[in-house]
Amino acid sequence: MSGSDDDSDAIDGDPPPEFDPADVAGSDIEPVGAMIAVAFTGAVIGLVGAGIALFEGDLGLALIGVGVVVALSSPFAYFRVRRRYGS
Repeated sequence: MSGSDDDSDAIDGDPPPEFDPADVAGSDIEPVGAMIAVAFTGAVIGLVGAGIALFEGDLGLALIGVGVVVALSSPFAYFRVRRRYGS
């Protein structure tokens, strides 16, 4: 089912042109999006540390600690930016 109406993009499987990932600039990311990205990064670092801890204890524990610090710093940074710039 192909046509020239607006629904044809969804049917063909192509994303609408207004959602092109190449058009996203750093300034388009709001503080909540940045907070999610930082928290996810901290979680990944912590999980990698947990995996490494099975083989190399000290390095794994250090990475777990860094991951926790990164993940927990994200909400603090969000509230600081929100308080500073209002929202």
